[in-house]
Amino acid sequence: MNHTTKTLVSVALLGLAGCAGDLPTGLKPTTEKPDTTPVGDPIDKPGNKPEDAVGDEDNTFDHMAGLGEEDTRDPAEIAKQREEEGSPEARARMHSCQKVQITTLRNLLSQLGVNLDATGNPPTAGQLLADGGTALGAANYAARMGEDLVWTAAGAAKQFDIFVQAAPEIIAAMPTLGQCMEGGVATTMFDEQGKCNEAAVTCLIGRPATAEHVALCDSLATSASEPGKGQAMAVAALLSAAHSCE
Repeated sequence: MNHTTKTLVSVALLGLAGCAGDLPTGLKPTTEKPDTTPVGDPIDKPGNKPEDAVGDEDNTFDHMAGLGEEDTRDPAEIAKQREEEGSPEARARMHSCQKVQITTLRNLLSQLGVNLDATGNPPTAGQLLADGGTALGAANYAARMGEDLVWTAAGAAKQFDIFVQAAPEIIAAMPTLGQCMEGGVATTMFDEQGKCNEAAVTCLIGRPATAEHVALCDSLATSASEPGKGQAMAVAALLSAAHSCE
């Protein structure tokens, strides 16, 4: 074996010895799992949570497992209620009513003979309408807000107040209103006994009056301490019920 061959054999033996021995520091294999604990005190360690982030019986809502027997309804009962309410179209209108817009309300009162420019003390219907824009949901163009489309309690109450103030004018103007004439013959809101005329009720509500409409009008007109107040309430109630939707 010459010198070159001996040298190659020696290098190979050293390589095998190195593979069988320990690896250099930093390259040794390990079976230990790496430590993934974040630096610092994590919030999920016991004792490190802020009080407002801890859930316990004193600061969480205990939800019921179900609605309970008292909160369920018989399907037959629901079907009966739907039948009483009317067709799907009628129910949709009843539960999605858009409030009467202010311009429409003005037009309605004017056509019924109300002078919206009149002033007085207490305020007239025209004054209540002019000053009640906020309650009635008037548009605020400076704030880029259009007129409200849905009712509020304040708006419904304000409209009823307007109808109450307008009622005496409507009663007085009824015989002169062309749309309230029946066959070209003028009608009055109340007869000599203070009862409501069916044709006048039809004119107010904008649809053929039923016996129930007239009976309700009579009841309101005769139940007040003074005939004039009862008649005003009867007219206001009919108008409010009939013209709550646009």
